Amino acid sequence: MGESHRSRIERQLTETLDDVAGVQRQTIRVLQSGVVPAGLAMAAGFSACALLGLEITGSETKGALAAVCLSTGGSLAGLPLGLLMARRGRRVGLSVAYAIGSAGALLGLSAAVFSVYPLLILGMLLIGCGQAGNLAARYAGADLATDANRARSISLVMWATTLGTVLGPTLGLGLSSIIGGDNGAARFAPSYVLAAVLFLVASATIHTRLRPDPLQVAVGNEHGRVQAPSFAAFKAVIAHPMARLAVIGMMLSQGVMVGTMTVAPLHMRDGGQATTVIGLTISLHIVGMYALSPLIGRITDRIGGPLVVGAGAIISAIGAEIASHTDAEHATGHIVGLLLIGVGWCCSVVAGAALLTSAFAPQDRVASQATADVMMTAMGALAGISSGLAVEERSFHDLAHWAMLVSIGLAVIVAIAVVQASRVRETEITTG
Repeated sequence: MGESHRSRIERQLTETLDDVAGVQRQTIRVLQSGVVPAGLAMAAGFSACALLGLEITGSETKGALAAVCLSTGGSLAGLPLGLLMARRGRRVGLSVAYAIGSAGALLGLSAAVFSVYPLLILGMLLIGCGQAGNLAARYAGADLATDANRARSISLVMWATTLGTVLGPTLGLGLSSIIGGDNGAARFAPSYVLAAVLFLVASATIHTRLRPDPLQVAVGNEHGRVQAPSFAAFKAVIAHPMARLAVIGMMLSQGVMVGTMTVAPLHMRDGGQATTVIGLTISLHIVGMYALSPLIGRITDRIGGPLVVGAGAIISAIGAEIASHTDAEHATGHIVGLLLIGVGWCCSVVAGAALLTSAFAPQDRVASQATADVMMTAMGALAGISSGLAVEERSFHDLAHWAMLVSIGLAVIVAIAVVQASRVRETEITTG
């Protein structure tokens, strides 16, 4: 049986080597059809978790902690998921990640029905594995890409997430509004039913349709063996200037995005805003995160990743400052601010992923990508936890202002890196 399986894989690789571009187009389409339901599932579960945690416990900090568990789960899943992909390919890794996300949604459903807070925590950790799958899917889109279209390939996979993630909060929180506030925590149950079903759809789609596996094709072309995540991969990422800049950009952008998005619904709720308005705000924030990704990908391929990461930092800084000057009872400033933070995040994640991918050979990419995503999601988890404490001890206004300062700091880091890279090129030209 083992020999038969290897022979089948080798035959598939041989048959597709002459048409890598065709396989790449097919890969993008299949990944898009998987990340749409997965994105909807993730957003539906996330949008309800902070409010559900608050409903169960009466604590805003615990509500924010439940939301942070999405990033925590994604961070914890990053290395095991990378290891699975290194051994079995993108198809198996992504389908397993989405299946685990479905199991997490079922735990979230149980938490809503029985008002058990620990079930919500565990459920959001497992849903975070589904988020890790969606993050890894963007890298799968770049496995067979060229230098000329790498960022655009990543962005096309991310763009497909738009529909699901935009509708997720609106559908999830909209259903809870229809059920009504008299039902307590149980009114959030439909969000998790929706998430469980859609994660399963995503898992089945990837498992049945992502053939041939793009990672196996890419590594087969290089005649190499996929390296598993390790401490050596971490050192390689830190040692490479562009990879290091990519990771810093993704980490800081993730921290700003998660930190503000986690507590914004609680801040707006304190201002007496309707659940549907809160859901719409988060949906528009997610529009900013994904809808412009094809345009950002094209710009990145044309002008380079560092400049796009820097531009994203400035956009995020503007958005955070707008949010910081918006009172809890007003929606417009929160909508505009979170929308811009989403756009800034998109710039850093698309450009950063392209920079990171181009820095390493195909057989080394899974290890470096998994390492980067663990660092990025860990930063998001830390920011989410800190945001709940910051709002309780200070205010949402102070938190958003601090997020602006972090974004400005990232812009400065990028500017320094661009100047240093320019000097290195000038030196090489002069000495050459």
